Amino acid sequence: MKNLSILCKDFDLTDAIKLYATEKVSSLNKYLPDDGSTASFNLRLGKVTNHQHTGKVFYAEMSIKTPEKNFGALVESDDIYAAIDVLKDDLAHNIAHYKDKTHSKNIRSARKFKEALLTTAE
Repeated sequence: MKNLSILCKDFDLTDAIKLYATEKVSSLNKYLPDDGSTASFNLRLGKVTNHQHTGKVFYAEMSIKTPEKNFGALVESDDIYAAIDVLKDDLAHNIAHYKDKTHSKNIRSARKFKEALLTTAE
């Protein structure tokens, strides 16, 4: 995926994490218009603090910039892989919600236009 930049803070980015994150982020392309070819993905992975060893230690944050709208999410978890999974699910939900919202707005405006045509024709 050419539009993906990954930034790690307070831990090393291994090839396994990079491959896993790339696979999960590329699955978001199906939700975006033009299969995500015009979108840019910025993924930030890191530790909340270096002193904490239990609980929600890791975070994953992503911003997706598309020509229409920007999407973003932040997730904290005890495992970096789990944080990436939940982040992908949150972003998929946000993008699908936006698409449903714009679709329903288009249908509503089309109905209003059709009603206005019918009332002016009478």
